[in-house]
Amino acid sequence: MSATLPPGPSSNRWVQAIRYAYRPVPFLDECARRYGETFSLRMPMGPPFVLFSNPTAIKEILTGDDDALHAGEASAVLHPLLGANSLLAVDGARHTRERRLMLPPFHGERMLAYGETMRDITDAAIDAWPIGRAFPVQDEMQAITLEVILRTVFGLAEPERLALVRKRVRRLVGLVVNPIWLLPAMNKDYGRLSPGHRFARVKREVDELLFAEFARRRAGAGEGDDVLSMLVAARDEDGQAMSDEELRDQNGHAAARRPRDDGDGTRVGRPSHHREPRRAGVDPH
Repeated sequence: MSATLPPGPSSNRWVQAIRYAYRPVPFLDECARRYGETFSLRMPMGPPFVLFSNPTAIKEILTGDDDALHAGEASAVLHPLLGANSLLAVDGARHTRERRLMLPPFHGERMLAYGETMRDITDAAIDAWPIGRAFPVQDEMQAITLEVILRTVFGLAEPERLALVRKRVRRLVGLVVNPIWLLPAMNKDYGRLSPGHRFARVKREVDELLFAEFARRRAGAGEGDDVLSMLVAARDEDGQAMSDEELRDQNGHAAARRPRDDGDGTRVGRPSHHREPRRAGVDPH
């Protein structure tokens, strides 16, 4: 007996895909109001998606039996974006191996050590915010997030290299945030004029920089306490290091992730009397 799926929109699959691609948050909010905490969506590719928003249900899913709930298999449609080696794309023993390699650099105490760098990046960004007028805050938040990742995860400090990686990653981010890339047909390279060709080219440009940085780290250049340096040095139970592709998929997709733009154009205003941020206990007032 086949399971009955939760209710959801009855509109054409392509209509649902287009609404999700261009106005995802309003579309999902509308579905939640109409169908409740759990509902189904049907897209042009693959089986239906079932979306949950109830915290108890989400906890049950995330803590479920790995042998029964194959997150990697379910995330196959995301492989072109995340990479086939991402923790989100593998299951079973492979997932266990990758997770064990990834855990030490992302341990809570280790992340606390990056706090000062994160604060400095945020202070510098706030210092550049306009005074006395509203401005879109989401782009600023995304820029801070990317800078933190490039500085703490990848350990990039040299201005020229940092600027080049930042430029190419931003270009990739500008593509991957559009859900239209979840459609398999969009990921295929049909020639120079196809969207898939552009997507592959931008990914390749980012890969070239990342693989060169991996080689530098393996050669001993730029060794430090950043996440990438520790992952390059990490070894599994058999003494095997992570491949370039594994390093890219485990780290590179983090740099390409950012909050999705819901199209609402959220803006904030910065009052002039907040010109200087509070630093090290010094009150600017």
